[in-house]
Amino acid sequence: MKKIVLILAGALCLGTVAVQAQDQQPAKDSTTIAPPQPPSQPSSNAVAAPAYRKDMSQIQATEVPAGVKSTLERPQFKGWENGSVYSNSDKSVFIVEVKDEVEGRLKVYRFDAEGKPITDN
Repeated sequence: MKKIVLILAGALCLGTVAVQAQDQQPAKDSTTIAPPQPPSQPSSNAVAAPAYRKDMSQIQATEVPAGVKSTLERPQFKGWENGSVYSNSDKSVFIVEVKDEVEGRLKVYRFDAEGKPITDN
């Protein structure tokens, strides 16, 4: 009888230790990805520019070269006039950001100065 009581008491102790050893914090949602914050800058409400716009400055639609404008007149770039246009300092690369009205997401297009689309290989 003593053996059974000792075995039950040991099992109770091991069960208690196992329950207490578990992490009590709720699991993080792995489907949500937050953009990394630079450590040197304090957190603010300002949104950091995406990496693809590094060293680019925003320009007006009237400053877009004729070659790029003629490409942007195609139907797949509909609404570009209401989007944002960026160029690098020597005006050799242009980025156009257009919010898709149907899907509600931001579409980004890159062009050279002649209006030819630039694709990442």
